[in-house]
Amino acid sequence: MGLTAMLVGSISGTGMQMMNNALQKVPLSRRPWLHVGYFFLGGYIGQRWVGLEKELVIDINEIRADKGLPPMIASNAWIKYENPE
Repeated sequence: MGLTAMLVGSISGTGMQMMNNALQKVPLSRRPWLHVGYFFLGGYIGQRWVGLEKELVIDINEIRADKGLPPMIASNAWIKYENPE
């Protein structure tokens, strides 16, 4: 899931720069260093998104445990979290 998020973020970052150039009606290859920069920035944001999502599920399950509720449905199937004890 992390690699997929990184690739989607990277492609989105490059696509964002190319769309920006297309809207300005300049050549798509103008300032190629920005294509690379947004590629890596999008990949970084994609990786951070996965981490933030895991932290959010863990926090939600801790709040639910404090209230005496069971964890979110199927949250253990896609994120291996530690049960609060």
